[in-house]
Amino acid sequence: MSIQEHISLAQYTTFKIGGNARYFCSVDSEDELIEVVQFAQKKSVRILILGGGSNMLISDKGFEGLVIKMNIKGITSHGGHVSVGAGEMWDDLVAYGVNAGMYGFENLSAIPGTVGAAPVQNIGAYGTEASQLIVSVRALDTQTMKFIELSNSECVFGYRDSLFKHQKGRYIITSVIFFAHTVGQVNIEYKDLKEYFKKEIEHKTTPNSIQVRNAVISIRAAKLPDWKQWGTAGSFFKNPIVSQAKFDDLKKTYPDLPHFVESDTNIKIPLGWILDKICNVKGLKHGRVRVYEKQALVLVSEPGATADEVTSLARILIDCVKEKTGIEIEGEVEWVN
Repeated sequence: MSIQEHISLAQYTTFKIGGNARYFCSVDSEDELIEVVQFAQKKSVRILILGGGSNMLISDKGFEGLVIKMNIKGITSHGGHVSVGAGEMWDDLVAYGVNAGMYGFENLSAIPGTVGAAPVQNIGAYGTEASQLIVSVRALDTQTMKFIELSNSECVFGYRDSLFKHQKGRYIITSVIFFAHTVGQVNIEYKDLKEYFKKEIEHKTTPNSIQVRNAVISIRAAKLPDWKQWGTAGSFFKNPIVSQAKFDDLKKTYPDLPHFVESDTNIKIPLGWILDKICNVKGLKHGRVRVYEKQALVLVSEPGATADEVTSLARILIDCVKEKTGIEIEGEVEWVN
């Protein structure tokens, strides 16, 4: 293992944007992780954990600290659980689970990134969140320099949220244990999946997990840019959650406003609908960055685009939503300065 200096980070993110890391290394084991964290502590520099780089926008100025590329691998099944190294690609785990006859992973197909990032973001799609599958998380506590096991409840999962976001930098995830349910039922309640399996529903037949995985991959491919071809981080913003009173008020102005009941008092609103139908921003371009033509939640960068161009376009969208609806939206993508 070696620690490199002044390494471009653009090559390690799906946005294909980012300046240099002051220090950079890849770790393949927990022993190596301890070694490089101690290096950062001696240098008194910040640490940035990099998985697949699919959910971050790194400043054009780079990162004045140590970037650790997580490369701890391994997938093993035991006693109804599956233990996975943080450096494994998320979709490789989904494929493993589906092919092994496990239920629950299929709706989270084709999401870029690594397993270690899944609990941090509590990734979700098509009616399923990673937190529904997670048993526990193993992490290095950088305050005590001890490895600990955090249960599902201790991770304090929320909508695109977790303990790891609120105690940023303290815990470095090295592996995750998931439920390996081999008996279950697929979830096709989400609108897009209901439409995809309309014939099966009419004939009262239920698709299996492999069919649902293939459906999710197809649906995502039809409305999201290929992150291997274009610079993108997928959905750039979170869907806003508002009070019932706020939603009722918005419905007076926008009668067709779709929604999901989050709780007895809170309503989740699809931000893509607001950006498309109210702000009319699909295809809006700012410099070398644009709003994707098929999904207004997604920003796409062209070759040579800068982080400043991305953030400038994001602020235009934030201001538009605020002006039209009074809602203050939040980024789903991590902005790294």
